This record gives sequence, C-alpha cells and structure tokens, in this order.
Amino acid sequence: MEKSYTDINAETIDRWAASGWEWGRPISHEVYAEAEKGNFQVLLTPTKPVPREWFCRMSGARILGLASGGGQQIPVFAALGADCTVLDYSERQLESERMVAAREGYAVRLVRADMTKPLPFEDESFDLIFHPVSNCYIEDVLPVWRECFRVLKRGGILLSGLDNGLNYAWDEEKEALRFPLPFNPLKDKKAYEASLARDDGIQFSHTIEEQIGGQLKAGFLLTDLYGDTNGEGLLQELNLPTFWATRAVKPAL
Repeated sequence: MEKSYTDINAETIDRWAASGWEWGRPISHEVYAEAEKGNFQVLLTPTKPVPREWFCRMSGARILGLASGGGQQIPVFAALGADCTVLDYSERQLESERMVAAREGYAVRLVRADMTKPLPFEDESFDLIFHPVSNCYIEDVLPVWRECFRVLKRGGILLSGLDNGLNYAWDEEKEALRFPLPFNPLKDKKAYEASLARDDGIQFSHTIEEQIGGQLKAGFLLTDLYGDTNGEGLLQELNLPTFWATRAVKPAL
C-alpha cells in the first residue's frame, strides 16, 4: 500500500529531528528552571516571542500542544503549572517530550495521531491550544480549525503559527519568485517528486482565506495577530513577512 502523505511527513520530521533540526531540540534544564520562576518565552513562528497577554492563567490550565512536539513549548507550560497534552504524528518529537518530562519530573499526556483525522478528545476538553507552524504539512486546514473549536472550552484560546505561502513561491537559490501558488505537490507530480528528492516532506501553501478565514468559519473570534519573518536567508534580509501568528477565542456564550 502506498504511504499517505502524512505518514511521509511524520517519517521526514523524524529524520530532521534526529539530525538536530532547530524545531526538534528540547529545552535545557536551565530554561525549564527559569520558567518555573515565571521567566519564559515561547515561539509560534520563527523569531517573535508570543506576547504574555495572549495566554490564559497557566496554573491548572488544560493545554493541548497541537502538532507541537519536540520538547520546546510544552515543558515551559508544565513548568508554569499547566496540565499538558501533546498531539504529534512524529515519534521522535514525542520522544523528546517524554525525555524532558522524565528529566524534570512532571506528567504529560502524549498522543501520536494524525491531525487530519478527528482529534481523539472529548468536546470542551482544553482551556488553550498551542499550534505552532505545522499545518503547512497538511492539505486541508478547515477541518483542523473545526476540531480545535470543538475540543476547546467556551472562552478557550487558540494560538496558531501560520505560513503565509510566500516561502513556497520563492526559489532562494536563484533569488527569484518562481513557483505559482497554491503549492500542492499532491496535484503536481514534478513538485511531488522534487519534494521527496530534497527530503522536504510533502508541504502545502495556504491562503489567508484558509488560515484566518478558516478560523472564523469554524466559529472563532480573532482577537490579535502579528507577522514574522524566516529568521535567516534572503527573505529575512529583505524583512519580508512570511508568517502570521494569531490569537483566537471560542465565544463564551
């Protein structure tokens, strides 16, 4: 049986993490200890820390890290007293979460699951969902927003990091805009084969209508957002925004 693109992506991220991928390096004990004192910052996008006012009261909060494995953000939330669950499809990313939890002595629920499927949680289970840039690895994002809405409590918060698509149009080696959007290797055999050859996994660009409009269609209220850059490369040098971060809430009534 041919592998699904989500299985390909999970295996790809396992390899990246094993090779020292930036987003798969667990935080140190020192960073965890500082978070216990209330000194912390976490990222939804490459460079800008999430504003403190975006979070709910962390002590006792039920938090879901959605496609947020790697031992970077969830350990910080645990240090702040939150009750944390991580859903990720990469075994390696979940193993990093397990390692940090064992090292620091806190409990965390680890769920290996494909976020293109219904989330394996009851309605209104969480106070906050933390979803860093990762829906670029799935083709259709609206079902994810609808599932987020379902599993959040009324008044719950969705924090998301989103790729705005520009990275997929840009050929950094040739320093030119080359590729038409939307970028979808499942509909372009050459793009599919090239993605596998570069070990990029199968990635997708998404529009503002899908990313932010999709949250609104799911029922969320957008309360804040900011843009961010790649953190490196020519697009960074030109200060071209390539990411958005959004804060949305499920209405209390």
